[in-house]
Amino acid sequence: MHNKTLARVLRGIDATSDWSGKILSYLLIFVVIILIYEVVARYVFDSPTIWAHEASLLAFATYSVMLGAYAHVHGTHVNMDLLYNRLSLRTRAILDVVTFVFFLFWCGVLLWYGAIFAAKGVRFLEHSTTAWGPPIFEVKLMIPLAALLIILQGIAKLIRDLSIATTGRKLE
Repeated sequence: MHNKTLARVLRGIDATSDWSGKILSYLLIFVVIILIYEVVARYVFDSPTIWAHEASLLAFATYSVMLGAYAHVHGTHVNMDLLYNRLSLRTRAILDVVTFVFFLFWCGVLLWYGAIFAAKGVRFLEHSTTAWGPPIFEVKLMIPLAALLIILQGIAKLIRDLSIATTGRKLE
């Protein structure tokens, strides 16, 4: 693939990860609004809800799992920065290429088991067993979707790292 075309594809993957993360960040506002509503209903009006806590948990679960690709594109996953940042760009790229195997294994397991978990939820149109009983299969679908997004972002980073490792320069 031509470098300009490859760079365009990689920018598209980055944009998808960035866009999905920014959109999903609004779920946090939803969680805060729900929790404020619950606190006011419970302590001001002495009328607690049966749904607020669970709704906030489901929204936060979606938020947490789906932001992996966003974190990856912005380089905010955990590194041993004390050591990692002291390495040259090329050495970091080589280290990232080597550790990609572990990344891919972890994400592959997440995708595989997440897909099985989600498929069971969809097959039975699974609902929570609480008094409110909302559907939860939609949240379970976020696990394999999140795994796919982070795998795509990881492959984009791998391609960039391979370029740096072999040429010493960033892919333009």
